[in-house]
Amino acid sequence: MNFYSKISDWANLNSRGLFICTLIAVTSYLIQYFEIYFLSYNYIDSLIISLLIGLVLHNFLSISKISNNGAKFASKQLLEFSVMLLGASVNLTLIFQEGLSIISLVVFSVILCLFLTWLFSKYFLKLSSNISILIATGNSICGNSAVVAMAPVIKATSSEIAAAIGFSAIIGVLQVLLLPLLSLNGQISNFEYGIIAGISIYAVPQVVAASFAISTQSGIIATQVKLIRVLLLGPLLIFFGIIKKENKVKLDLKSITNFIPWFILGFLFLSILRTTNIIPESSSEIIQSISKFLFIIAMAGIGLTVNFKEVKKIGFKVILAVIFAVILLILIGLGGISIFDFN
Repeated sequence: MNFYSKISDWANLNSRGLFICTLIAVTSYLIQYFEIYFLSYNYIDSLIISLLIGLVLHNFLSISKISNNGAKFASKQLLEFSVMLLGASVNLTLIFQEGLSIISLVVFSVILCLFLTWLFSKYFLKLSSNISILIATGNSICGNSAVVAMAPVIKATSSEIAAAIGFSAIIGVLQVLLLPLLSLNGQISNFEYGIIAGISIYAVPQVVAASFAISTQSGIIATQVKLIRVLLLGPLLIFFGIIKKENKVKLDLKSITNFIPWFILGFLFLSILRTTNIIPESSSEIIQSISKFLFIIAMAGIGLTVNFKEVKKIGFKVILAVIFAVILLILIGLGGISIFDFN
């Protein structure tokens, strides 16, 4: 099969779903425009509008048969590409200005969430040790990527992996929709909201969606805070590799970096180029606009692939463990911004 045939097959498979996602994205932009025009304020960002439209179409109007493949592509590959592009608009000096305070808060939140979530899951909910570790790892670090990375270290089974990540899509959507409510009382600055979002939200794309819905500053800070969490994956794998040494799992730099998503590496690379001004501000603004629109398309894809009926298949104890971890991280974030003055 030649290159053009592969492109044709890909287009036939994904084009209808991507078209629907793009149509939802354009509709979301228009709704946001009229919202600002008639109400003089942007109450609901186009990112969240797109997600909500996708959720309604999939769960109540059942259009998944014609949109499924393209929506899956938008919700994964397109979303990851959007995150990578976002790096071109991130100046790392923003995070370095607060330096040790933010890094200390993130490290503390990861360690505390890991320990308490594992403790709660294993001894209160009576979940298996492996599932408890996987849930604690996924919520403390970087979502499903961290779960998949930890699985071979502790010799988790495929059913244990599925149980640990089964609620991730639902909880991610809920975080994107509900966490921005924290900013409504005006007591939390955009910078502080970015820290809370970066500390508490499950996966990188969801962090971006929930934080950029508030402001660009919130989005940039949240993304960089989340990246600090992601970078703690390597030390965590080494730690569990040592305490589980009887499993004889070989851990080296290559095996660890295999589990750091490609788009995170791309994000870091582009952010370094932006910080060193190799990517000028004018180009950065254009790339950020492209990234934002692709994100809105991807949010539609996520909405079109999340099935609320799947919640019934997930164990209630797993759901409780995940909710416990999320609430704990939000409380740590709120406590952190009250201790450190980030304004």
